[in-house]
Order: sequence, then C-alpha cells, then structure tokens
Amino acid sequence: MRQVAGAALFASVLAVSGCGGDQAAGCTEPTLQTDPRELEAALRCGAFDNPDRPAVLLVHGTFTAGFEQYDWTWRPILEAEGHDVCTVTYPDRGFGDMQRSAEYVVHALRRMHAESGRRVAVIGHSQGVLVPRWAIRWWPSARAAVDDFIMLAGPNQGTGAAAIGDLLGVIPGPTTPEVFFQFASDSAFIAALNSGDETPGDIDYTAVYTRYDELVQPVTPVPTAAIAFGAGNPRVTNVLIQDVCPGRLVDHVTIGLLDGMSFALARDAMQHPGPADVARAGGADLCAALPLVPRLEIAPLPALLGGLVTTVLQEPGNGLPALNLAAGEPALRGYASDGAAPCSTPMLQ
Repeated sequence: MRQVAGAALFASVLAVSGCGGDQAAGCTEPTLQTDPRELEAALRCGAFDNPDRPAVLLVHGTFTAGFEQYDWTWRPILEAEGHDVCTVTYPDRGFGDMQRSAEYVVHALRRMHAESGRRVAVIGHSQGVLVPRWAIRWWPSARAAVDDFIMLAGPNQGTGAAAIGDLLGVIPGPTTPEVFFQFASDSAFIAALNSGDETPGDIDYTAVYTRYDELVQPVTPVPTAAIAFGAGNPRVTNVLIQDVCPGRLVDHVTIGLLDGMSFALARDAMQHPGPADVARAGGADLCAALPLVPRLEIAPLPALLGGLVTTVLQEPGNGLPALNLAAGEPALRGYASDGAAPCSTPMLQ
C-alpha cells in the first residue's frame, strides 16, 4: 500500500478536472477547508497498473475506517479480479460532520482520476453512500471523475433510526455525535442532498438494500436506501435483495462486508454500460441453494489473513476517534445553503 502524493500529480489533477484552484465550468467549486496533508494521509492506494478495468474507491460506514472494513473483504477480492483499489478514511470513524468528510472523498476522486487516467467506480456502504453523494452533488471535479456508483444500505432518504439523536437531545448539553442529526430524514443535510436531481452527472447508480436492515428503514413504501425511486431513470437500478431472494438473511453489516449478491451486482455494474442488471448478474442464481442462507463472498484464505494482519498493524496509527458531540445538526455550509445550485459538470475522459 502507498499514499498518493506529489506536487506534479496535484497539478495534473487540476488540469484533468478542468479546474484552476477550485474553479470549474465557469463557476466556483467549494474550497476544500481540510489540510491537504490530512487528505493525502487518508487515501491508500495500490499501484495503478490495470487500465482495462475501472479503478475502485471503497468508502466506509460509521464506526469504522477504510482499511478496517475493506482490507480483508472487498479489497483483496477486487484486486484479484484485476481492479486498482483505493480506500479512503474520513475522520473520527464518521462521527463528525459529513460535510467535512466529503472533502476526503473529493480529494480521493480527483487524485484517482489523475493517476489512473480514467473515471473510477465508487462502492460505498451506509454513511459511505451519503458522503460520496455529497461530494458528487457539490464538486463538479468529483462528479466528473465517477463512472459507476454502487451504494450498499445507504440512507439516501434519511432514516428513522436517527431518531436516537432526538432522544439523546432532550438531555441538556451536547450529547449526540453530529452525524446522527444529519442521518435524520428531516435533516437539513438530507434536504440539501436530495434537492433537485438526486442522480447528478453522467454516472450510473446502483442501490442495493435489505429488508432486514437494522438501521436503514423504512423499506416501504419509499425505500430509505433507494435513489430516484420510481422515476424510471435508465441510469438507476434499485434492488431490494429479498425481491430477488425472498427471505434471504442479510443485515446492515453483512451487506457491506460479505454478501455475495452485493458483490455480483457491483461486478455487473462495473463490467457493463449502465447500472447493474439483476438478470444479467445472475438473477435467482444469486440466491443460495439452502433456503434463507445468504451466499457469501469471502477472500481466499491467504488474502483474508493478510488483510486481517495489515488491518491490525494499521490500528495504532488510526488513534481514538473524537465523538463530535453536539446539541443539534451542523449548519449547512454556504455552498449548500440559501438555495445554492451545484456547478455544472466538466467533461472528463
């Protein structure tokens, strides 16, 4: 593993993305407020030596870090299949303001596009769906760097499970991590994220979710994890796992770690034009032979053990997270408030 760095590469990012500073397509992108050294340190990539397949950015959920979630699950499998893979880790295990976390994804996408020379695929789980969506929504250079976005159990419409923040909020003083307020279906964050086009850019969106999710609810009538639901957008596929495999026991955690159907749909989306197609990916064959038992995708034993070892070795450098306790939702930043519209998308190859 290595961290992507270098002044020359930074210049190439600006040239490829059509930006000068944070300028794009005749309007001003939001300026990244995070120290560039922090953004660099958060991105971990292998070599970019597989030009025939899209590079993949893996974006983690709450309570974890990029390497913790993916170095022993998705990463070794995708690398064995010929993908260049990066993980990004935003601060404090995702307890803080997602507007800040999105800057880490913006930086990652700019860097990956510049170094790989092609548009990339994003695979996100849980909060790792909302954070890239925010980046794509407000930064044209990030939006134009993405080809496919595979979303696993993402609370795209906000979630009722975030009401725990309301319960804790009745206690005087700051008692709730900032991000819990932003998860709520009536949060200013979700309203700004979903205002206008939920699927901006020339991006194919695949949302996969499960009836047995403990956190991302409700599933009906409008699924919290769906995007542009019922809009008939040909660039969007929304997949409820149990619609394909009735009774399949996949929860909020396993859908982002080991669920074989999620892997199959991600592969299908990345290997073909457009979003994932359930029938093309295998249809009912994606279900396990035994009733109710999910088909799992587990890395080969050497890669699995190697990933677990590297995860343990990286833990000391990750440190303890700050809880970012607050009494209410973080204010929307200026670029997302007062009816602001996102910039248009520059053209990338």
